[in-house]
Amino acid sequence: MRERDVLRLLASGARNAEIAEELLISVNTVKFHVSNLLRKVGARNRAQLIATSI
Repeated sequence: MRERDVLRLLASGARNAEIAEELLISVNTVKFHVSNLLRKVGARNRAQLIATSI
């Protein structure tokens, strides 16, 4: 569920700090979720992640 929230905010153009503030989590937790999402879909960067997930 959190990964989905992080992905939604990434797709809106939010930065890690903005995502952390919105979801009331740490920036490191955001990085952890982004890393997991990248690995799960085999994306190399955020742009690929967003393009793959749309």
